[in-house]
Amino acid sequence: MTTSNSPSPDKIAAVLAFVLGAPFAFMMVRSFSEGEVRRHETPLRAMLGNDVYEGFRDGDKPGHHYMGNDKLAPDFTLKDQNGKPWRLKDQRGKTVVLNFWTMTCKPCLEEMPSLEQLALVARERDDLEVVAISTDKSWNQVSTLFKPGSKLKVLFDPDKAVVLGKFGTRLYPETWVIDPDGVIRLRIDGGRDWAAPIALEMIESASL
Repeated sequence: MTTSNSPSPDKIAAVLAFVLGAPFAFMMVRSFSEGEVRRHETPLRAMLGNDVYEGFRDGDKPGHHYMGNDKLAPDFTLKDQNGKPWRLKDQRGKTVVLNFWTMTCKPCLEEMPSLEQLALVARERDDLEVVAISTDKSWNQVSTLFKPGSKLKVLFDPDKAVVLGKFGTRLYPETWVIDPDGVIRLRIDGGRDWAAPIALEMIESASL
């Protein structure tokens, strides 16, 4: 009795299914990967602008803004509106949004309500901290800008030891995004609408 070495119809069908299905599976994986890249890029492009984002992506150094992952944020301690000390290093495990501003800066005043809205969102989360650092002297000088019960933490740096001395900021407003490991991921120069959903998406994308 002779036994045939030819593959069975079931095996042939399985091989054909694999050969024909592999390109489809590859396309699906590639499509998903590209979709994730676009999902990550979109909010950053929206907040930075296409040209600036592509410049950073291609290794250039645009004249304004910053995007990277190789600079540890300098530690500092400042007092808040209640006179309590707030230290950056104590925020490890959270994404920290630092906004530098002053009362004499019109764009700062224009964006402050939206920053307060972002702070309100952050209060409902344990992974996000929003802080506004003023170069004004005290809470008495800025309190009229804020509604009673504002959830935004305001720190004061009248000598600019932190704002200028440690971060080099001269023009306001300027907003920094620092990831949970304390690494500076993004700096946005100029005012933005921080209450817009795309702003929160941008913060989350920058921290990935």
